[in-house]
Amino acid sequence: MDLSKARVIFFEESRDLCDALEQALLDPASFPPGEETYNLLFRTAHTIKGSAGMFGMEALVRFAHVLENVLEHLRGGELSLSEDLISLLLACNDHLRRLVEVSEGSEEAAALDLPEGQPLLARLQAYQEGAKALAVEEAEPYWEPVPLSATALSADWQLSLRFHADLFRHGFDTLSLLRFLQTVATVRHVELVWRHWPTPPLLDATECFMGLELSLSSQESHERIVSTFDFIAEDSFIALLPPHAPLTAFLALAEQLAARGEETVAEQVGRWQQRDALTAAEAAALLQPAAPSPGEDERLDEHLAMLTGIAAPPLVKGGASRSDGHYIRIEAAKLDRLINRVGELVIAASGTKLIAQTRGDAELLESVAVINTLVESIRDDALTLRMVPVDEIFSRFPRMVREVSKQLGKTIHLAIKGADTEIDKSMVEKLTDPLMHIVRNAVDHGLESAAERIAAHKPEVGTITLDAYHDAGAVVVEIKDDGRGIDRQRILTKAIERGLVAEGRLMSDQEILQLIFLPSFSTAEEVSDLSGRGVGMDVVKRNIEALRGEVEIHSQLGEGSTFRLRLPLTLAIIDGFRVEVGQSALVMPLDMMIECVDMPEEVKHKHTHQVNLRGDWLPFVSLRELFGMPPAEGQEYVVIVHYGEHRAGVVVDKLMGEVQAVIKPLGEIFKALRGISGSTILGNGKPALVLDIPQLIQHACRRERRAIRQNSEALVQERWSMQ
Repeated sequence: MDLSKARVIFFEESRDLCDALEQALLDPASFPPGEETYNLLFRTAHTIKGSAGMFGMEALVRFAHVLENVLEHLRGGELSLSEDLISLLLACNDHLRRLVEVSEGSEEAAALDLPEGQPLLARLQAYQEGAKALAVEEAEPYWEPVPLSATALSADWQLSLRFHADLFRHGFDTLSLLRFLQTVATVRHVELVWRHWPTPPLLDATECFMGLELSLSSQESHERIVSTFDFIAEDSFIALLPPHAPLTAFLALAEQLAARGEETVAEQVGRWQQRDALTAAEAAALLQPAAPSPGEDERLDEHLAMLTGIAAPPLVKGGASRSDGHYIRIEAAKLDRLINRVGELVIAASGTKLIAQTRGDAELLESVAVINTLVESIRDDALTLRMVPVDEIFSRFPRMVREVSKQLGKTIHLAIKGADTEIDKSMVEKLTDPLMHIVRNAVDHGLESAAERIAAHKPEVGTITLDAYHDAGAVVVEIKDDGRGIDRQRILTKAIERGLVAEGRLMSDQEILQLIFLPSFSTAEEVSDLSGRGVGMDVVKRNIEALRGEVEIHSQLGEGSTFRLRLPLTLAIIDGFRVEVGQSALVMPLDMMIECVDMPEEVKHKHTHQVNLRGDWLPFVSLRELFGMPPAEGQEYVVIVHYGEHRAGVVVDKLMGEVQAVIKPLGEIFKALRGISGSTILGNGKPALVLDIPQLIQHACRRERRAIRQNSEALVQERWSMQ
């Protein structure tokens, strides 16, 4: 592995580990924390420190080492996870992120400590000193005493390393391993051990032929020392004998090394004797051992298994084990290229189907049908590769809610549901800002203070709920609070004062609530550090519409509010239905269609924009009228579409059938175009526009409400004139 690629992987994994540490600290389901949570916290800091040590990121190693010590005391029960300690650990986690970013930007900067880390280190040291004062004075010895005929007198740890042949290919540097080892131990002696080399024609310069024998001095535990090599433990042979280990433990280890077929017991014993780990008499006793006492072999085997069986526990995120599957990291650009290739394959398959239908060859049509089925399966599988759990977004909010609630003096519980609901990866960043603004407003404006809630006979703790689920080919994300609700009259009054709405205009509840999305609109009496400037909610509306989505608001005064974001499942490839208006080909998303009906003659010749569908009057929009085209001379059709709870009709000239549409974005010049969400290429090679059904439904519903309002105003005027 190229070291530059290894560095990239390190930075990606470090960010994931920091996210996991923050999630573990803020997960209410893990409190009171169990051993698994404490192990995760410790393992995160240790893994970052170890990887950083291999790349010479000294500042990151120094800070992570102190943090690791505190987490070890926490794991050992010498510290309790208080609110103050949680805040400190979260701040340290943020500092780890900053150090990772600095190290990524410059190798020289990776050796320099950031000044803002000094106060954090002082606080960590205070916790560490307090933990040492409470620790038991005499720790239990690691090696359980057993009756043996001889005992080694060496006061040093004896470490045997036999590296895997692919060590260098995997991007590891033995010198970096030794530098990292020196953070937990003092290296007294190092001896190089060579494997048998092949003949020169078979020699591979990238293969590792070396091993190491080391004597160490350290006050750390056995676990801390061997954890230095967690990153290579899976493939390499690692064994550690503690100070004053039984003599027969040396023998058992020498026999294990000899069993690898690359050295003899005598060679290994000679190495120990040469660096004074064994005396001449002890070495001789090992080469001619006495018969062990009954049961001694079994106990030594247990000890040796404990010494050599080093395996890092699996990383647990969100309380779920990752042992149920295997995961690999894929560069985002490669995934995008795959989706583009699949899109081109879909277009080519559509073209082949069209040619087969034109020729009328039955065998060719059957073969093309099989190919199209496989292409659809490949398309679906490729799209699922871009799907990620919405938890990738939701996990960012517990920290924000915790800090903002402390800043405002409110007690808030954040409930997260449907975190495993999947969305397109390309939506994650674009959806984060809108959710951030809505949640921040819910904390600041939506939820009352504890005194106000008690006076209103509500629980003192306010609740904000983040929920996600799939609904009719869309992803729905809800942000709900049980606060004071939205005062519609106050919004309307403010809008009239600013000239945004004409006085006396009749508006529905939803139209009034949608006013909060206007730029710079705010009903806040005072501007706070969090909100009140009116610069956030217009971002929500703009970003959601850029994702071809919509925002609905439901609010009850005194009971709370719900913001419902409805988004398409994917932005890349859809099942569509082709229609035509004049000579123009258009595509509708198939999952938004309900049915197609003939345009009633009585509606066609009347100046109305409603169609009666089995007793239910629905608004409709004529695409000819919308696009400024002359009226149709022949038969027209009404396609009944839906989005969320709304239904409407779209009038077209021809119904052509189902297609698979690869959505291509429109250019900058067409971004303001309403009713069109993108373009695609048909099987015959001609372009087609993809209709934006949510916008068309909104247009039809707005026109219907406008007509109702005009009729109501005309009726009122008529009554006034009659009086």
